[in-house]
Amino acid sequence: MNFLVGPVPASWQEMPLGKVCDVVAGPSNSMIRPFDADGVPVEVVAPKHLMYGRIAGSSTVLVAAKASAQLDRYRLVPGDLICVRTGDLGKQALAGPEHEGWVIGTACFRLRPEASVDPRYLLHYMRHPAVRDWIDRHASTATVPTLTLNTLRTMPVLVPPSAVQETIGDTMSALDDKVALHREIVEVAEQLRDSLLPLLLTNQSAP
Repeated sequence: MNFLVGPVPASWQEMPLGKVCDVVAGPSNSMIRPFDADGVPVEVVAPKHLMYGRIAGSSTVLVAAKASAQLDRYRLVPGDLICVRTGDLGKQALAGPEHEGWVIGTACFRLRPEASVDPRYLLHYMRHPAVRDWIDRHASTATVPTLTLNTLRTMPVLVPPSAVQETIGDTMSALDDKVALHREIVEVAEQLRDSLLPLLLTNQSAP
């Protein structure tokens, strides 16, 4: 059968995202307004923290105790996906155990898959070119690319058997780990290059 990503086995299903995930838009800015020094610290994940399918850091915001309690609906648990809803819509990341209790930022969505959907599979599915194209086509581009909650909930999601999802998640996650390792090697090499050049020039013998 032909679905959003192309032909797939007839036994596979395609469902709206809202049928297989609890999708929540981030809180308003007023809910995470900084408080005084006696406030409750909250780790907030913004679009800038989503890099290469992973959460790279957060912003610590002190909020009032009442505001902290109101943010419970927006807190992360392991296996949640965070997606951008305003700006660079192609960025997603998967929350791990270390991110439990963190809060999604205003410009993000939180996707909590049901048991029938492997979170790692869903992360990589959303990075498929056809899915990214769907998001781009359904986003509002009046000023800044923006995806509404209702629109995202209608996004078609291919749901293959659990074993297939697990295989895709294992394979793509292993490749992501290798890419991350090579990216780290490149960054370290660039830092070494940049710090070594001034030393070499300083100690260079005069002709």
